[in-house]
Amino acid sequence: MDPSYDIVIVGGGTAGLAVASRLSEDASLQIVVLESGEDRRSDPQVLTPGMWPLLAGTEHAWAFKTVPQKSLQNSIDNIPQGRLLGGSSGINSFLFTPTSQASVDGWAKLGNKGWEFANFARAVNESYTLHSPSDEAPKGNGPIQLRVAAPKSEPEATWTKAFLDGLATLGFSSPQDAFSGHVRGGFSNPESVDPATKQRSFSANTYLGLASGRPNLKIITGSTVTKILLSTSNRKGVVADGVQYTQKSDGESKTVRARKEVIISCGTFNSPRLLELSGIGDDKLLKKLGIKVVIDNPQVGENLQNHVYTGLTFEVEEDAIATLDPFFRNDPQAVGAAMEAYGVNGTGPLSSSSIIASAQLPFPGIETEAGEKEVNRLLQEHLNWRSPEGEVSPRFSAAHAAFVQSILLSPTEASSNYVFGPAYTEFENRTNPANRAPGKHITIAPMLSHPLSRGSVHITTAAADGSAANHGLDINPRYLSHPLDIEVLARHILFVEQSLSKVEPIARFLKPQPNRFADITAVKDYVRRTAKGAHHYTGSCSMMPKDLSGVVDHELRVYGTLNLRVCDASVLPITPRANTQAVVYGVAEMGAKTIKETLWDGS
Repeated sequence: MDPSYDIVIVGGGTAGLAVASRLSEDASLQIVVLESGEDRRSDPQVLTPGMWPLLAGTEHAWAFKTVPQKSLQNSIDNIPQGRLLGGSSGINSFLFTPTSQASVDGWAKLGNKGWEFANFARAVNESYTLHSPSDEAPKGNGPIQLRVAAPKSEPEATWTKAFLDGLATLGFSSPQDAFSGHVRGGFSNPESVDPATKQRSFSANTYLGLASGRPNLKIITGSTVTKILLSTSNRKGVVADGVQYTQKSDGESKTVRARKEVIISCGTFNSPRLLELSGIGDDKLLKKLGIKVVIDNPQVGENLQNHVYTGLTFEVEEDAIATLDPFFRNDPQAVGAAMEAYGVNGTGPLSSSSIIASAQLPFPGIETEAGEKEVNRLLQEHLNWRSPEGEVSPRFSAAHAAFVQSILLSPTEASSNYVFGPAYTEFENRTNPANRAPGKHITIAPMLSHPLSRGSVHITTAAADGSAANHGLDINPRYLSHPLDIEVLARHILFVEQSLSKVEPIARFLKPQPNRFADITAVKDYVRRTAKGAHHYTGSCSMMPKDLSGVVDHELRVYGTLNLRVCDASVLPITPRANTQAVVYGVAEMGAKTIKETLWDGS
């Protein structure tokens, strides 16, 4: 007889483990989590903050790739997604950036009852404990341990102050409260690093750690789910009876049954993949691949969104303060010093992401008459452009455009999230992104906060082993396919070049250099040559009314089913303003609460 549980959670990642931890607080519920990866909670490479860039090419990550991106000179993006307990919270950077009130209220306005900012902010707050750099008492009592990246060791502290002071000189009051929902300026980055252990704080060693002694929670690693078992015998809707999975240790196909609910928390690529492999998706695609259609919903895998970014590097005067360039060039002396600083004091470049500060800024010049006129011209020319793919409903397309318009016309809402670090970053050489130039540098990289470009992710094979592979998916974000996106990002790049790098006290540390761009056309050419996608994918199982292009409803239930839900970044219908880690924990907290309140009773 197949084993059965009340709740089967597919995916032990950022959201999956948080949901499992919260649901298992009810001792009457028997819960199992199936995770394709392994338990790496004791792996120093995972736990040491400064080693995070090395994890993307390991067995700890799914190694997906995009198709060639037409608007980025046919470049291909590598997409690491966590494949270990903790998911991407175990391999990605540590920036913990709650999104804006405008973003969250934008989700609610689509028809997602209960997802207003007040509720969502409360959910995010339940996920973390924030430790102040001073002697103030910690804020919150959540599992994820956060620290504000300042005060830092040198040279990070001086560079952070210069960046924030420069923003203040330009009229952007800094530092801002990153948790307020109303950021217009710079701030030191909150990071998911435990100040007590100086190690990564992620869902596997926090949420799961809290629940690890509970007899009603079982974790099965090395288990890749290949299919949701769906029954059509209930007249009220499709029922998820359980899942099939393959165990890595013996290669056998096994089944586990669900008495109440199945929750998919596989992430923005694997969640729609599993739905399609199980017969939920576009009937044309599924029939072509020989998959029995259970629920026809062509929006599964559509509305894929991601932040696009690029940046500029500036050379630092030789006699100015130090940078982290020697460490990133693997200079033996610098690496040795970093290892000693981290081992003895928990400081230095190994103790953090080295992305030391951020800023969220509105469209450059929007507070002036000329800037407002420029925005209105761009909106008139480009806002109502429609993708020839016709991938979402006209109603959602109009709602999405109206949201972005409201952001661009506001002098207080950010259209770009800037990240700052005291080291060289390669943008021009796509074939060698790890290249490190000689000398001393800083990098300022604006990211497009609210792209209108939308893409898709779909399966290309029905083979059972496809669900465990890095192939078998067509991932096409269609970066910068919407013409307004490149206009906005290019103007933020120009702002960095002409204003932010020229303001004191930043400018005093930099070598003089001629302007790189003759006009905005040259900036747009630079963006096309250098831009790439962040690791912030959302939207492929969007939460909104079905006639708007929804895959799940406001209770995260898959349309047409009674007890199948999706709870991860894929449900976000409009991408948040910045990094997604904090937002995904908020989704998990909201999801767990909703599931508790609306648990299927079997009728």
